[in-house]
Amino acid sequence: MVAARRAGLLEPATAPMSAPTTRTVLWLVPGVYFVFVAAEFAAMTHLALQATAAGRSALAVGLLSTALWSGILLSSLRAHAFVQRWGHGAVFVGATVLSLLATLSLALHAQFALWCAGVFVLGLGGGLVWVAGEAWLAESAPPDRRGFFVGLFETAVGLGLMTGPALVPLSRWMQWSPLWLSALLMSLALLASLRLRGVATADAGASADADSPATAELASASARARASAWRAVALPLAGIAVVSGLMESGVSSLMPSVSMRLGFTLDAAAWLGAVIGAGSALLQPPAGHLADRWGVRRAALTAWALVALANVVLLWWASEPATVLWGVGFVLGGVGGAVYTLMIVELGHRLGGVALVKAIALLVTGYALGTAIGPVLGGIVFDAAGLRGLALLLLLLALVGWGVTRRSLRPAA
Repeated sequence: MVAARRAGLLEPATAPMSAPTTRTVLWLVPGVYFVFVAAEFAAMTHLALQATAAGRSALAVGLLSTALWSGILLSSLRAHAFVQRWGHGAVFVGATVLSLLATLSLALHAQFALWCAGVFVLGLGGGLVWVAGEAWLAESAPPDRRGFFVGLFETAVGLGLMTGPALVPLSRWMQWSPLWLSALLMSLALLASLRLRGVATADAGASADADSPATAELASASARARASAWRAVALPLAGIAVVSGLMESGVSSLMPSVSMRLGFTLDAAAWLGAVIGAGSALLQPPAGHLADRWGVRRAALTAWALVALANVVLLWWASEPATVLWGVGFVLGGVGGAVYTLMIVELGHRLGGVALVKAIALLVTGYALGTAIGPVLGGIVFDAAGLRGLALLLLLLALVGWGVTRRSLRPAA
């Protein structure tokens, strides 16, 4: 059975772990990822605001964010192969080491081109940590509480998105460099991830004892016969993730920079980034709970409708952005991120083993593709048409997302 699940069969299943090991994965993975994302987005917010203060265009700031998501996109394409070969824990730790080195490199200079290169490497590490951690958690979670634990993981992401930008004004007040503070946090994430490496090693040893050559050969043959089955499940959801990434990245990566162009101070713009992250942190558990109660399809359609409504508000009050930008950012950051959370829950219900890792990697790839395009597209639209044009773009993306979700997700039985 262990070998069959490794081979990628489609039974929704949890990993064959002991209860203490499962609890460690379910609670420590989100905790480590919170610190990781906080470090990542403290650095990204600082770089974006410094580039804006230096007079660079919204398009240039978008390119900086695109460098991060391009790295995530590239690494997510091969993440499943790395996890299958070395295991979740080894990939998690190795990618955190790579991200720490990239963060340190950003603190050593003030060259925009080199910042883009360092951010790209940071994205490479971030994509591997993302896929390995999220797949590990989704497979380990009990099926009837999968929405809760996936929501918890995404809450950790949101808390990181909130904490990272908030560290920028805090570090300025303390007269520290935000980049060195980011490196310190990334070091803490690495130390904590070593505990997960130990969990993964113990679990791999137990799994190896349970397998037999005959069982492995049978599972391999069955897996080859159903090799394309996971793609049939994952491809429609990856399409939804592309649209979600296109829409959400325009908010999380561009709004702080856009707000400075609309009259916000640097510190206020950083706090706006924190508010967007707060929405992501606080609204993920309700989204996961609704998925457990209502089903993923109904919850996702509701999320897209709320996103569309928030963009209507932004479009209506575009001439007075200070009135609505905080509330709209909170809703878009939280409800927009919930769409991705719900797609992970759906994959966890329908896939297991290596198939789940591959499917989540594909979903991350789709999301990263949308997010890599989103900042550049949003920067071009804002430079050409201002906040009203950006709000209209986000509204259209929300309507497309609603339509694709309605068409792609099966109704709950």
